[in-house]
Amino acid sequence: MPFVLLFFQIIAGLTLILFVLHYIYYIINAIAGDLQLQQQKQQQQILQLQSNVNLQQNPKQQQLQEKAKSIVHKKYRQQRIPVASATYRKFTTTTTGEKMQTSDDAKFIKKRWKGGTIEPHPTDKALIVNYQLEATVFGEQSSNPMIEERKNCQKVIRLRSLNAKTDPAALAREVVEKCDLIHKSQLADVEQIIFYLKNRKDNAGADIADNNSHTRSAVSVKRIPTAKANPTSAAQSPAKTPASNNTDVSINNIDEYVELLYEDLSERIRGSAKILQVARNPDNLEELEKNEACLSALSRVLREDWRKSLDLSTNIIYIFFCFSTYTKFHPVIVQYKIGSLCMDVIDYELRRYETMRNELDNRKNPVNSAPLSAKSSKEKLNRSTDDFLDIMNEEKPKEMEPPRRRIPELKQRPKSGNWSSFHGTMSSSLMKSQVLNSSYHEALSTGAATPDSGISTNDGDMKATSNEALDRNDPKVKKEEIDRLNKQLKVFAKKQEQLLRVALYLLLNMAENIKLEEKMRRKHIVKMLVKTLDRQNIDLLMLVTTFLKKLSIVRDNKDDMGEFNIIAKLPRLFQSGHAELAQVTLKLVFNLSFDCVLRRKMVGAGYLPKLVMFINDEKHHGIAMKILYHMSLDDWVKGLYTHTECVQMATDAIILNLNSKVDLDLIALCINLSLNKRNAQIMVDGNRLHDLIDRAFKYQDALLMKLLRNLSQHEELQPKFIDYVGDLARILTICNDEAFVVECLGILGNLSLADLDYSQILQNFQLIPWIRDVLVPGAKLDDMVLDTIVYLGTCAHDEICALLFCRAKVVLSLIELLKAKQEDDEIVLQIIFVFQQILRHESTREYMIKETESPAYLIDLMHDKNAEIRKVCDYCLDIIAISDSEWAKRIKLEKFRNHNSQWLCMVESQQDHDNEEDYADNDEDENELDTYLRTDYLDNCDLYNSTNTNKGSEDNESNNSNNPASPALSTYSRPVSR
Repeated sequence: MPFVLLFFQIIAGLTLILFVLHYIYYIINAIAGDLQLQQQKQQQQILQLQSNVNLQQNPKQQQLQEKAKSIVHKKYRQQRIPVASATYRKFTTTTTGEKMQTSDDAKFIKKRWKGGTIEPHPTDKALIVNYQLEATVFGEQSSNPMIEERKNCQKVIRLRSLNAKTDPAALAREVVEKCDLIHKSQLADVEQIIFYLKNRKDNAGADIADNNSHTRSAVSVKRIPTAKANPTSAAQSPAKTPASNNTDVSINNIDEYVELLYEDLSERIRGSAKILQVARNPDNLEELEKNEACLSALSRVLREDWRKSLDLSTNIIYIFFCFSTYTKFHPVIVQYKIGSLCMDVIDYELRRYETMRNELDNRKNPVNSAPLSAKSSKEKLNRSTDDFLDIMNEEKPKEMEPPRRRIPELKQRPKSGNWSSFHGTMSSSLMKSQVLNSSYHEALSTGAATPDSGISTNDGDMKATSNEALDRNDPKVKKEEIDRLNKQLKVFAKKQEQLLRVALYLLLNMAENIKLEEKMRRKHIVKMLVKTLDRQNIDLLMLVTTFLKKLSIVRDNKDDMGEFNIIAKLPRLFQSGHAELAQVTLKLVFNLSFDCVLRRKMVGAGYLPKLVMFINDEKHHGIAMKILYHMSLDDWVKGLYTHTECVQMATDAIILNLNSKVDLDLIALCINLSLNKRNAQIMVDGNRLHDLIDRAFKYQDALLMKLLRNLSQHEELQPKFIDYVGDLARILTICNDEAFVVECLGILGNLSLADLDYSQILQNFQLIPWIRDVLVPGAKLDDMVLDTIVYLGTCAHDEICALLFCRAKVVLSLIELLKAKQEDDEIVLQIIFVFQQILRHESTREYMIKETESPAYLIDLMHDKNAEIRKVCDYCLDIIAISDSEWAKRIKLEKFRNHNSQWLCMVESQQDHDNEEDYADNDEDENELDTYLRTDYLDNCDLYNSTNTNKGSEDNESNNSNNPASPALSTYSRPVSR
C-alpha cells in the first residue's frame, strides 16, 4: 500500500514540473515576441524615412516603386454567390527589378494566387474562375516586405467549341489541364457547369456558327478584371451595335451617363441603356437611390419623351423596374410617380396598336369600311401609308428580359443565385425575337423620318408611286403592300410587347401595396389587362394572367373583369398547349368561378367540356376539379354533365384510387352530381355501385357513403340497395365513426320499399335498444338523432314495426325528445311524422291516443310558425278526432280558436273602444268562448281539410278522402322543414 502511494506522488510531481516548465516557456515566448514586434516597427519606420529621402533624390526609383504597386492595385470585383467549392493552390514567381542605388530599396516582387470558386458566365459560353492575387515587394537585404497587397480577381475561360454535340466530360478535362487556377479536385464541378451551359437555351442560336469555325481552339482563356466579368455588362445598349456594347460600364461613371440624358434622342437612348446596365446589378441600387440627380433626370426624360422612342421608354421603365423588385425601394417609384406614367404608357400603346390594327383591317376589307369621298379617302390613304412606309433596320435581340418573379421559372436553373445571371439565362420571346430601330416609334407617332430610322431620302417618290399603284386598283400591288404592312405591324408589336412586359412587371411589383393597387383599379388597370389578353406573346400573356389572378380576389376587380367580357377570352389561353400558361389561366378561372353570374357565363361559353379534358392531366387535375365542383353547385348545370364523360371519369377515378382517402374535390364533385337522376344512373352502371359500396365499407369513408346516400334518394335505384341492407344495419352497432353511421342511417331511411321486411331487420340486428340509446336527449349528435328518427318514420310505415315501437316504448322516448328539442323544427317535424305513421294503423292508434301524451302536444304544435309542422299536425289531429269523440270536441274548440283568433281580437278591441259603457255589465264574461260560440256552428263545422279539397268529387272519393286510415293515403311523402 505505501508503494502505491509513493508511485502516485511521483507521477503528480512530474506532472507539476511539466506544467511549470510549459508556463515558463509561454512567458518567455511572449516577451520575445513583444521585443521582436518593437524591432520590426522601428525598422519599418527607418525604411520609410530612407525611401522618402531616396524618392526625392531619384525619380527613377519612384517610378519603379509605383510600377510595383500598380501590379496589385487593379480594380476587380467578385461574384457574390459561389457554385463550386474553393480549392487553394499557390504559385510563386520571382521577378528581378532594376539595380537599386541603396541596399534598402525594393529589389524583388513576389506574386502568388489562391484558387477559388467557379461560376457559369451569365450570358456567354464561358466559365468565371474567382481567385485571390497576392503581391509582395521585398528589399534586397531585408526579409520583411516593403509593400503587400491582396485583390480578388476573376478569370474568364471562353468555351468557343461548346455546342449541342460537345462532350462535357472531355471538355472539362481539357479546361482543368490548361488552366492552372483550377485544381483537379474541381473537375466534377467544371463538368456540371459545362453541362448547364450546354443545355442553356441562349446557346442554341450560336451552335451553327460555332460548328463552322474549325480554326478556333477548343478553349480560349482570357484573364480580365472583375468589373469586366460582371453579368450586368452583358446587357447590350438598345441603340448601339454589338461592337460598341463591349465598353465598360461602371457606377463611378454615372455622372457621365446622366449628362447623356440632356443630349439628342440617340444619346439619351445610349445614356439610359448604360444606366440600365448599372441598375441591373443589385449592389448598385442603394447608391443609385441616393443619386437624386440621376433619378430626377430619368423621370423627366420619361415624362417628356416617352412618346418619341420605344427604346427610351423601355430602358427607363426597366431601370425603375429594377428598383421595384425590392420592397425597400418602392418609395423611390412612388416619389417620382413612375407607376402613373407606366399606366399612361400602357394605355397609349394599347390604343395605338388597336388603331393600327383597325387601319390594316380596313385596308384588307375596304368594302366593309364606311364610304368616303375621293379626297378624304386619298388623304386617309396617304396618312396610313406615311405611318407604315417607315422601313426599319432590325437589330440583334437585346438581353433585357426582366426576371420572372411571379411566373413559373425554368426547370433547370443555374446553381448561382446571382440575380443578374438569372436575367441572362431566361428564355423569352424578348431575347428570341428581333427588335426594331428606336426611330420607328417616333416615325409612327409623327409620320416623319428620323436620321437613324433607315428610311431612304426619296420617301415622297415611294409614297407617290404606292398611291398611284393603289389608285389603279392593281390587286397584285395591293396584296404586296398589305403583306408588307402586316409584317411591319407584327415586328412593331414584338417590340411594343417588350415595353408592355417591363411596365406591367413594375406595376405588378408595386401592387403589393393595397392602396397602390386600389389606385391602379381607379385608373382602369383591369381594362388594360383584359385588352392585352388578345396578344400572342406567351410571356406577356403569362404576366397579364398572373396580374389578373392577383386582382381577381377583390370584388370590384372581379366585377370589372366580368364587365369587360374576360370569360370569352380565357379559353384560348388554357387551350394554348403551353402548360404554365394553362395553369395560371385555370387559377384565374377558379377565382372567378366563385361568382354565380360569371359561372353562368362560363357554362354559356362552353367551358364545361373543355375543363373535363383536364381531369386526366396530372398537372392541371387539381385546379380543374375545383372549377368543375363550383360549376356543379347550380342545379341547372348538373344535367349538362351528362353530355360529357365527366361522370364516368370521376366515378372510375374514385373506384381505381389506391389510397385510403379519395381526393376531396373529386368526391365533392360526385356528391353534387349524384343529385341528378341521370348522373346517378351513370354512376351505378357497369357494376360501379358494388365497387363503390365495397370501397366505402373497406375504408369506412363517410364522404363516399354520402355519395351512396344521394344515389339512394332516386326511386329507380333503390331496389339495387336491397342486397346491402343487412350490411348497413350491422354497421350501425359496431362502427365508432359517427359520421359514417349517420350516412348509413340516411341510406336506410331512404329505402321505402314494399318488399323490405323492416321488422326482421330491427329484430335480427337488435336495433331497438340501440335506437332508444340514441334517442336519449344529449347522448348523441343532432345529425345522428335526426337520421335515426327519419329511419323510424320509414320503418313505422310497416304495421308490425309500429307495434314493435309501441311495445318497446320507443314512442315515449320520442315524446321526451320532443320536449327537449322544441326549438329544432326539423327534429320536431320528423317526430310528428313518426306519430302520423303510427296513427295510420288501427292496431296502434288507440295506444297513441290513450297511453301517450302525443295528442296534447299535437294540439300545442297546431299553432306553430312552421307551415309543414302545422300541416302534419292537422292530419294527425283529424285521425285522432275520428277515433275519439272526447278529443274531437277539444280539437274542434282549438281549431275554432285558431281560425278566429285574429277576428276575435279585432272585435274585442273595437267593442272595448266604442261601446265601453254599453257592455260594462258583460266585462266579466267577454273572454269566455261560450259568449261567441253557438251550437249550430259546431254542428255544421267542417273539421277536415281534406273534405274542402274534394267538394266537387264523387261521393265514394269524398268518403275515402275523409278517412285518414284508408288505402288512398297509404302512399305518403316525407315532409321537409322549410
